[in-house]
Amino acid sequence: MFRLLDAWRHAPTHRRVWALAAPMILSNLSVPLVALVDSAVIGHLPHAHQLASVAVGGSLYTLLVWVMGFLRMGTTGFAAQAAGRNDGGVLRPVLLQGLLLAFGFALLLSLVALPLKGLALQLMQPSADLDHLTQVYFHTRLFGLPAALGSMALIGWFLGAQNARAPLAILLTTNLINIVLDLWFVIGLEWGVAGAARASVIAEWSGLAVGLALTRGALRRHPGRLDQQALRLWANWKP
Repeated sequence: MFRLLDAWRHAPTHRRVWALAAPMILSNLSVPLVALVDSAVIGHLPHAHQLASVAVGGSLYTLLVWVMGFLRMGTTGFAAQAAGRNDGGVLRPVLLQGLLLAFGFALLLSLVALPLKGLALQLMQPSADLDHLTQVYFHTRLFGLPAALGSMALIGWFLGAQNARAPLAILLTTNLINIVLDLWFVIGLEWGVAGAARASVIAEWSGLAVGLALTRGALRRHPGRLDQQALRLWANWKP
């Protein structure tokens, strides 16, 4: 009991926990901002079906992304084990495998999403204008799906490596670029719903680029070489 109390009062432990927790809290707070900004900017357009198309298309797209939530959780677990052992040789293939899975599932989901989107819209029975704009928004957002899933895998990997600042940088980059481009494309260039979707796609790929750039510093703290045996097992995998 006294050991637990001593550990609870241990200031270095508190600092270490907060160093991980504070960026994660800010990261989670920023997650809904992409859809929120799209809705806020589109809400200034004159027609209600324009805002409704972003709401419907954004909900369908968000469903696709969060179905793949295991990419983040699973990558976190394997990366944490490797980082705990300071095994940089294993940490590298964990990162590579997470990204390959993300891009593979993005391609698969893009193929499956098209017929499922049609079925969902049939059930909703939208007007012709709403149906058209929803398809425009959703189809455009699919170009950002590989980046969104890749960022999820990167965020999980960074958290497993006890680096909570990199996920915050990824999400802040995504959201800030989305805000700027939304205002420019929708209001400045008057691209409407398509402009909001394009802004989100560019923002998602920008966030992924920042995450990939930050992996170099994270890997430098865990020296090692890529485990060739792990890559061979991956290459020889069969269902």
